[in-house]
Amino acid sequence: MEDLHSTEAYIPGVCNIGPAEINKRLRIGYIGLALMIIFIISAEVYDIPQIWKLALFAPAVYALSGFIQARNHFCFLFGFLGLFSFTGKKTRVRDTHQLQKDRSRALYLISQIVFGSALITLMYYFIS
Repeated sequence: MEDLHSTEAYIPGVCNIGPAEINKRLRIGYIGLALMIIFIISAEVYDIPQIWKLALFAPAVYALSGFIQARNHFCFLFGFLGLFSFTGKKTRVRDTHQLQKDRSRALYLISQIVFGSALITLMYYFIS
């Protein structure tokens, strides 16, 4: 069976970004991860109040949004806006059925990002 994520073509609800866009998402993921590490180290060094540790959610969302989009070869913003990009040029999705597939996939990825970020944040909150 062919790996759908190895393609460099638009597949509605599956793949809407190419290598350059995937690399951008990976950079976002690594920046978010660095921000998470900086936040945790700072929170522990300065012994911030426990409730403020929930602020880890923001950099966690940033990190996971980059990594999950890169892994899935799918940009949720492009999915909502009806766009795809494989050459650096954004192209509009014209078919309403394809647009619906993209928007459904975007919502699924956003739910993964929010759930994963909440899980990471709560683990840090209760473990530290």
